[in-house]
Amino acid sequence: LAADVTHEETSAKDVTEEYVDLSAKLKNLEATEEQYLRLMEKAEKVEDILAIQKELSKTRGEIEQTKGRMQYLERTSATSLIRVQLNQAELDARLTASKIRVKEGEKVEFEGRIYGGFPPYSYEWDFGDGETSTSAYPVHAYKSTGEYTVSLKVTDDRGNTNTWTRDGYIVVRPGWSAGNITSTAWNGLVTFGHVLANIFIWLGIFSPVWIIGGGVFYWWRRRKKRA
Repeated sequence: LAADVTHEETSAKDVTEEYVDLSAKLKNLEATEEQYLRLMEKAEKVEDILAIQKELSKTRGEIEQTKGRMQYLERTSATSLIRVQLNQAELDARLTASKIRVKEGEKVEFEGRIYGGFPPYSYEWDFGDGETSTSAYPVHAYKSTGEYTVSLKVTDDRGNTNTWTRDGYIVVRPGWSAGNITSTAWNGLVTFGHVLANIFIWLGIFSPVWIIGGGVFYWWRRRKKRA
């Protein structure tokens, strides 16, 4: 899953000063409570005891409230507020092949690389020779020589699509199969036969000339010897 961060906000509050003030307040409240407890021990009249008890309860309440606030600050002082807004990255498809120059019938392994979008993805391959595939990692063999354009169309879970095409990506050359070897040998024999036939034809055309020329040369040599 890929996403782009479009907005990020970080905030923190320094609570050190407030915590120090609360610590001092707590210390004073505890000292006041201690004084009330001492007065309670010395009080003899009922009205005095009730008055001291009232102040003592009030002080105890402030102590508990102060401690609660300090505990809250202790839990949150080490944390910061982080707000991050994420948007899903745009769907993008790429295709690669294990080899791009092959012989006829040789297998090629293809791979689709997907970025962004919402998985799962569906694949539509077009190998340029009329064959297709819906596999994420298809294997294909080309039967004829030539250059082939390969394309991949990807659709994500929310219907977003992206297509990537590579023109003339796969180049297929003739393979060295038994049929090709036989055909090549036969073509060579046919060519050699044509050459021999031309030689014989040429000899057939010029053989009378050679015979006449040879006879004239022989007659001239004999006549020269007699002279």
